[in-house]
Amino acid sequence: MVRVVPFKAYRYNEKKAGNPANLFSPPYDIIKGELVDELHNLSEYNISWIIKNKPRKDDTADENQYTRAGELLKTWVENDILVQDDEEAFYIYGQNFEVENEMRFRFGFIGLIELEEFATKAPEGGDFAGVLQHEETLPKDIKDRLNLSRETMAQFGQIFVIYPDHERAVDKILEKNMKKKPIADVKDRDGVRHRIWMIQDKKDKHLISQHMTDKYVIIADGHHRYKTALALSKENPDLKSAKYRMLTFVNIQNPGLVVLPTHRLVQNLEDFDKTKLLEGVKKHFDIKEFDEKEPMFDLMEKRFDEGKHAFGLFMDDGRFYALTLKDLGIMDKLLPDKSEGLRNLDVSILHSVILDTILGIDKKKLEEGTMSGGGYVVYIKGIGDAVEDSIHSVKNEAQAVLFMNPTRVEEVEAVANNFECMPQKSTFFYPKVHTGFTINKLK
Repeated sequence: MVRVVPFKAYRYNEKKAGNPANLFSPPYDIIKGELVDELHNLSEYNISWIIKNKPRKDDTADENQYTRAGELLKTWVENDILVQDDEEAFYIYGQNFEVENEMRFRFGFIGLIELEEFATKAPEGGDFAGVLQHEETLPKDIKDRLNLSRETMAQFGQIFVIYPDHERAVDKILEKNMKKKPIADVKDRDGVRHRIWMIQDKKDKHLISQHMTDKYVIIADGHHRYKTALALSKENPDLKSAKYRMLTFVNIQNPGLVVLPTHRLVQNLEDFDKTKLLEGVKKHFDIKEFDEKEPMFDLMEKRFDEGKHAFGLFMDDGRFYALTLKDLGIMDKLLPDKSEGLRNLDVSILHSVILDTILGIDKKKLEEGTMSGGGYVVYIKGIGDAVEDSIHSVKNEAQAVLFMNPTRVEEVEAVANNFECMPQKSTFFYPKVHTGFTINKLK
């Protein structure tokens, strides 16, 4: 059973905090490099000051970026920069955005879920209702978020989950409440419009909680934050509020649900050899060469629509390669203990056949790097200038970039329902849910 409840969120007091467009931020794992200072410079109250406070050379165990974040939160609450709502509510979160020259609208609701461990098997009788993960995580990111949680005892960033509601019972309640005036309406740096509405009606709140009891939820984005919440709850067994975590819930049937690819940039391999890589690839893939990237991506998309498994490859030889898997049977040999659904994923094929078997980047080596850019693989989200930037990186310091088609939502659901995990960064649900619209203080 899934227990979902409304809560009294802390929200920005615009009279004191200023222009709301300057207060919110992307999730912490997106904030890096120049973006940290860019967000900090928007306002002294931008939420990034808390979720991404910068470390200093003179930091100690007693005074560091996490303790500074805790002090900021305390000060903002004391000075009414952040004010708690008077009554418990669910909060509708809608995002208008453009992808592939098409306008989309994705909406869901923000509420608290009673924490439970990820399910590992189906119940002996009846339908499954619980929390599922769909991809693996890196321990370094969990440690970072846990340090922040301990010092602030609050939840800032949203965990984005999807759930099945084919009858759209919850969506109908949300759509009714979206006819009201939103309590927040801002556009971000990428042109995405974010709006928040409150659900205060007792009957509506009760119905949402009731409809969610027999559902399962799949973590779409925020595995680290969920595991952090579990760890914090275990550290504070007597704190009731720590047994809940703030989530954004979106119906799997929502027409605005979009998954974009995450590409892999390869670097730092001591024995990297372009010829050896191509020879290894030819054993398992049909290869077509192009002078430009566009025909490579066109062929990848065509193969995707045909249900085939295709990838792109660029090295510093000036050529673009479209790779189409010859025989899916290779995955039976490489992942014999996994389900057919997991073996047939593009991301599983790329990791098992190309990264691991051909390049020697196994699971242990993957764990040596994160999205910050270290290690052997850097994950490149397929949006904006990411493709051009990755090509530029290969021309300068990186060794190769492997381009992917997106993972389908139904593939995410199938793997999660089988209680398995995809490789890390298998999905990129676009757009990201932003941080700062609602904050859940634990004490």
